Amino acid sequence: MTKRYPAGSEWRKWDLHVHIPGTKLSDGYDRSSDDTVNWDRAADIIEKSDVAVVGITDYFSVENTYGFIEFFRGHYPQSEKLLLANLELRLNETVNGAAQNVDFHVLFSNTVAKDQVKRYLSHLKTQMTDGNDRKKSCSELTGNDYEAATVTRDDLTKAFVDTFGPKAEPTDYLIYLAPANNNGLRAERRNQRKANLADNIDKLVHAIFGKDADNTSWYLKTDRYEDSGQESKAKPVFGGSDAHNFADLEAWLGKALENESTRQVITWVKADPTFAGLQQTLVEPKDRVSIAELKPDAKDDYKVIKKVTFSGSADFPEEIVFNPNLNAIIGSRSSGKSALLAHIAHAVDPSYTVSQQSVAAGSKTSERELGPASGISWSQVSSTVCTVEWANGSIGGDGQVIYIPQNWLYQISDNPKEVTDKIQPVLESHFESYFREHERQLGAVKTANAAVEKSVGRWFELAESLKTLDAEIKELGSKKSVTDARDKIAEEIAELRSANSLSEPDLEKYQTVTNDIDAKKARQAEIEVEAEQLDRYVLAGGEGPFSTVPNMVSAETYLTPDIDNVPPKLRDVLVALVAESDRILVGKVEEAIAAYRNGLSTESVTLENGVKVLQQDNRELIDKHTANATLDELVKRQKAQQAALDKIEKLEARRTELQGNQKASAEDVKMQIQARASALESLVATFSSDARELDQLTFGVALGLDPDTVRALSQPFNKNEKGAYLKVEGDEQLVDVDKAQGDPQAFMDELFSKRQKLNKGNQPIDITKQVLGATAEIRFTAQLEGDSIGGFERSTMTPGKRALLALTLILGEAEDQWALLIDQPEDDLDSRSIYREIVQYLVKQKKQRQIILVTHNANLVVGADAEEILVANRHGDDRKNKDDRTFDYLTGALEHSEPRKVAAHDLDRMGIREHAVEILDGGEEAFQKRRDKYKI
Repeated sequence: MTKRYPAGSEWRKWDLHVHIPGTKLSDGYDRSSDDTVNWDRAADIIEKSDVAVVGITDYFSVENTYGFIEFFRGHYPQSEKLLLANLELRLNETVNGAAQNVDFHVLFSNTVAKDQVKRYLSHLKTQMTDGNDRKKSCSELTGNDYEAATVTRDDLTKAFVDTFGPKAEPTDYLIYLAPANNNGLRAERRNQRKANLADNIDKLVHAIFGKDADNTSWYLKTDRYEDSGQESKAKPVFGGSDAHNFADLEAWLGKALENESTRQVITWVKADPTFAGLQQTLVEPKDRVSIAELKPDAKDDYKVIKKVTFSGSADFPEEIVFNPNLNAIIGSRSSGKSALLAHIAHAVDPSYTVSQQSVAAGSKTSERELGPASGISWSQVSSTVCTVEWANGSIGGDGQVIYIPQNWLYQISDNPKEVTDKIQPVLESHFESYFREHERQLGAVKTANAAVEKSVGRWFELAESLKTLDAEIKELGSKKSVTDARDKIAEEIAELRSANSLSEPDLEKYQTVTNDIDAKKARQAEIEVEAEQLDRYVLAGGEGPFSTVPNMVSAETYLTPDIDNVPPKLRDVLVALVAESDRILVGKVEEAIAAYRNGLSTESVTLENGVKVLQQDNRELIDKHTANATLDELVKRQKAQQAALDKIEKLEARRTELQGNQKASAEDVKMQIQARASALESLVATFSSDARELDQLTFGVALGLDPDTVRALSQPFNKNEKGAYLKVEGDEQLVDVDKAQGDPQAFMDELFSKRQKLNKGNQPIDITKQVLGATAEIRFTAQLEGDSIGGFERSTMTPGKRALLALTLILGEAEDQWALLIDQPEDDLDSRSIYREIVQYLVKQKKQRQIILVTHNANLVVGADAEEILVANRHGDDRKNKDDRTFDYLTGALEHSEPRKVAAHDLDRMGIREHAVEILDGGEEAFQKRRDKYKI
């Protein structure tokens, strides 16, 4: 029976080239005290090492090899280590410049009986001859024969056929290896004959012994032969310590070492520590074997689920273990595949799991109906306790998972906007420098929009003030009319003065005095108005000065950069500075208000005293003119016209000032709109300056107004009235945002004057702020094989591609490589996407994160080379589980194979491989495509 490893294919250290005490050549091992080979010490060293599979090697013989393996098993009967017999030979051919014979290794399966290997050696002829000139077989060699013996490639082939039969597949019984360097396959430079010979030996072997990345990359090539018309087969490269003494065995076994005398490497193999596991390396040499000091595909152990345990229910087994890479849960319908996945996700984060299930179920299903399986809610299985244990030993929901329930990808991909909304967070996590600039420029956009809103508000305030001012000027009359009236009265005064013999100097002095008195009284009236404006802010001080009312004055500093868009520590500093600035400003404003109000009181007293003095000093002159009632009335009327004229000129000066301020506000709006556009265009240019790629996706950026935003902006406009800012697009009348933002002054004039009609209830200032504040959006796009999504154009992606994109973005969005739990993605993807994209995607992603996948598709399991298979079974009369539990799971690697047999429990009927073929859709076909691996 083949041993099953529940966690499937895991990276372990292998060393397939180790000599032990008693080896035929170069035996440097110290002997025991009784002068016998010291297998005890060698066995101890091997058992204590962290090497899982060891090739016990000897030259042209296996007697010592099998003797040691049997001794080891007796010495360590519980050992998990696999010892394989490695027969080291020499070919009768040389390819290197030193004319060294090529070393050749035959690694036998542990399932091949020792007697069969002995028969193989008796059939394998060497080039050594006896006294009768007959070729000796390997089993006939003695003494010095081991140093000189060689074999031919033809004799190797013949010996195999003679031993195992003409129809036997060699790799079912043994693996041929040759070293890459030195006395191996490195051909003499510029010697084409030897290069061709090396290629022919390469064709015979199944794997290579090597020491470095150059060896690995060379033998993974499929075009390495001298004859470029022949395709070479990718082959795994294994390091081997080739230890010949105890010091080397202890120093080299499972260790990396480099000094002047040696270079030792560590070989990692991702497979069950079985001969079947070794066979898998022949099919996935790149992904299954690695020469490296550190374990490949290493992940943070706190992000890897080691196992889950169940309690409180007989529905599940007590414990299920997982592989750090790709785990595929397979089984017939309703066999507990999705239930297991859901329980794991729920154990880590219940609320997140339910929200993901809610998306997958659609709007028609309420959250309280959701659960681990159809028709079963979480409340119904509340007694079932699933506990997650992470690889670092922590328990429970300390970690996170990315859970994608069945139909989730379809629901997301059915809405392209949902997909595009996921692009930005992915880009943010992968292109940090751009998004620092992105944040800075969007801060500038926010500042510009705030300034636009403020300036628009100021423009409309000024427009209202101008409107009131124009009405006031109009009410006073035209400047020409008032001037003409004043001048006519002046003529009447002159005529009356002449008739009454009033002197010119007296009249002039009278007019000067009265004008002065009127001016002081007018200013007193203004002071009363100003004092009234300040009444709410000041307190009368009795006999003393005025002071400000507490807490009536406030100040708010508007800061650029925006405080919300700076680092937190700087934000604290700026907030404190702003608060201090506001406090100081409020104090100064309060001082200014109090000082101004006190000044008004002082000025009012001064004016009042001035009027009294003028009246007292000019009493005779005033009385003289007042006595002439007609003249006095004319003088008053003339003064009234002059006052009106002065007021008109003052109001016109004010209007000119307001018009200038209004123009400045409009210019500021335009400037801020341009600054906003420049910031956004800079962002587009910066993003487009570099290639932005993630996995098979290429990202781009588009700038524009959201059509839905334009439609919303257009709603307040009266479509029944023609207007300069309405345009026809298709069957819609839309506001011309570009025209409005191109000349804000003209647009504001149109709305304020109501020449551009709005629907009832809409205020021009509000609509203006909305239209002029409408900001182009930065939208990101993604391309996959020429099809795109995002931006402002319709997506050209098929639903399958959108689902693949959604999956890529979901994983890309997660800054940390948390475990991915995904339920039957093939339901949401077309077959082409599964075979060409998802398989390759899983192969890449499983190196970065743990994946637990529910599937019934053979391509996802076989094509992506799942490290662990979990075969799910639901208890029934015809497929019973142990202890009659509802769901049970058989776990292990695809390389685990057991012939079909009758068994009490369904999962015990056969091996993992056989279950996979029986269960998976297209299983037989998918496995046949890889029959070199699976031997179906």
